[in-house]
Amino acid sequence: MNHSCVVNDGGSSANDLVARFAERYGFREDELLNTLAQTAFRQQNGSVPTREQLLSLLSVADSYGLNPFIRQIWALSDRKGGVLPVISVDGWVSIMNSYPQSDGMEFSYPDELITFDEDMKACHPWMECIIHRKDREHAIKVREYLDELYRPAVIKNGKKFPGPWQTCPKRMLRHKSQIQAIRIAYGLSGLFEPDEAERLLETQMGEPVPDLRESESKLAEAASHDVKEREKKEAVEPVSSELDVLDDALAEMAGELLPAKDIAGDEVPDPGDLEPQVVSFIDQIVDRAKGTGAFTAAQGFAQERFKEDGNALNYCLFRLDEAQAASAAPAA
Repeated sequence: MNHSCVVNDGGSSANDLVARFAERYGFREDELLNTLAQTAFRQQNGSVPTREQLLSLLSVADSYGLNPFIRQIWALSDRKGGVLPVISVDGWVSIMNSYPQSDGMEFSYPDELITFDEDMKACHPWMECIIHRKDREHAIKVREYLDELYRPAVIKNGKKFPGPWQTCPKRMLRHKSQIQAIRIAYGLSGLFEPDEAERLLETQMGEPVPDLRESESKLAEAASHDVKEREKKEAVEPVSSELDVLDDALAEMAGELLPAKDIAGDEVPDPGDLEPQVVSFIDQIVDRAKGTGAFTAAQGFAQERFKEDGNALNYCLFRLDEAQAASAAPAA
């Protein structure tokens, strides 16, 4: 099957695309884009894609026969004014099955089971997806490793909330190997699965939360530099919550929903027992998260940085929750 993207030249190509998509799903042409903007492609923060972004997403969906109304494809806004087409595992399988050359797939994994922490169910250390094509003599094999993919449970205000990597790690590992194998077997590019989109968005943030592998002195130096640079700026960049959107999307793929982000009613941790330099460092982490919108990455950093200090961890996570709730509140 020959998949070719529709080019939007601002004229008949775009009109033909809308007409074709509208006919496929039983919409009038004048209501299709608005329906998609308000439903399938609407962002979690309430924003809707522009007409140009909608046409770009429609081009991908149309080219690969994906149905956004059953969540085979959705959209995430990047930091460059574009949108990333994010494909669910059902969407990737649909693409594979659209090729007449497809001849089935199978999975291989060792009997060994491991765990990385007390929260997760035991899982295979790796899983391999084997895809067969009628026009290929040799099968395509792609192996994905758990230690490169596992994401710890979310900790909010000192409480753990297990996610899909804790409750169904085998399924998540299978999805990852399956998606990568389909991509290689059929030469697909320009399409993203949730984890990849998250990494790309984090890179585009410009000033991500410090890398966990950096030394403590380098982290403090970087945070101090950020404060000085921020004081020079007259305006603050808009906050973006794409990372949390991806967290939710990944959880939905596995049939699990992440906990609500409402912090109302939680007891405010007391920072009185913390050293002044620790409180200052937490202030810098919160400021960085507010400036980039990378609240999920900041929470992960806090969990690692303060894993031996429960008071500092609770206070930092509370401050991050408070800042995230404030950024998501509608402007007065």
